[in-house]
Amino acid sequence: MTMPDAELTAAARNPTAAWLESCFGPGTLWRPEPGALPERLTSKAARAFLTEVGVPAVESDFLGFDAAGLPERGMWEADLDELFGERTPDDETPPSNWGYCVGTFGERHLMVSGDTGTVRIYHPDGWDHGDGYGGWAADSLPEVVGALALLARLEGRIRDGDAKSALDEFAALVQELGQGPDESDLWSDLLENLRDEYED
Repeated sequence: MTMPDAELTAAARNPTAAWLESCFGPGTLWRPEPGALPERLTSKAARAFLTEVGVPAVESDFLGFDAAGLPERGMWEADLDELFGERTPDDETPPSNWGYCVGTFGERHLMVSGDTGTVRIYHPDGWDHGDGYGGWAADSLPEVVGALALLARLEGRIRDGDAKSALDEFAALVQELGQGPDESDLWSDLLENLRDEYED
């Protein structure tokens, strides 16, 4: 049964475990125990979402998304100031801006800020010359996971020849979520790639 757009955006804005599994499949969510989360991940909202709802631990060739290693390895912890070129090479002060990777789109890493829970993109191509910042993805982990679920729901239509209308629908839905192509560097790039590959 197809959900109206208003119901889809509401579901994506506050994704539940049941709704995410309806998009990604039963048993696909990684939901760590609270004690297994890094101590420096202090965002209460991010911690609650990870332990109570979970994130899709899947690998999707269609999306180029990979989080299949989360159950075994957990989240990669990194100094965001170093990754994003905000720390000078001679700065020997202890790192204070920690981030945690919850999945990748190709080379782009989705990094959750430990203190705020916002999600930004790390692109390793620029790391060695202080330019690893790949842009903003979403204000919170639930927001980016909810938008990813919307796109996963549309995969069949995109692959089966209804690509333009399906991608137009996704663009409109993420616009409603405040993550439209003009706001989110993640979806602007991904939408462009999908349009190039699947639209006639």
